Amino acid sequence: SGAGGAVRGILGPLLKQGPSHVLVANRTVAKAQSLAKHFASLGDVAGCSYDGLASGQFDLIINGTSASMSGDLPPLPHHILSNDGCAYDMMYGAEPTPFMRWAAAETAWAVSDGLGMLVEQAAESFCIWRGVRPDTKPVIEFIRQSLSA
Repeated sequence: SGAGGAVRGILGPLLKQGPSHVLVANRTVAKAQSLAKHFASLGDVAGCSYDGLASGQFDLIINGTSASMSGDLPPLPHHILSNDGCAYDMMYGAEPTPFMRWAAAETAWAVSDGLGMLVEQAAESFCIWRGVRPDTKPVIEFIRQSLSA
């Protein structure tokens, strides 16, 4: 869900993995449809409103909105996550985000936040500049512990 810069940044690589269908949901349908149209050459992608999600079952739901930053949840319908579905919030914090709590209540098989993405982006940049790929696992663990302290 969401149609901003963060979603734009992951949509191409996501579609290159060959999912059967990607649906971009946003409060502003035209924005979701415009983003989907931009990536249409890479796979089956469409844009819709949050209400447009109600008739579907999804294996993966990615929250790319800023709603979690303000403690809010995007207006997602219930029961749209498949039984073995996964949920990923691009935001992160000391506590699970509202989206992550929603996904757990919807019985998601796996729920994760965006801390790993943040660290992996930094590691990739470091590798490009220095030619060495740092081990990210201890960095992620350290940040997680720091957030919890």
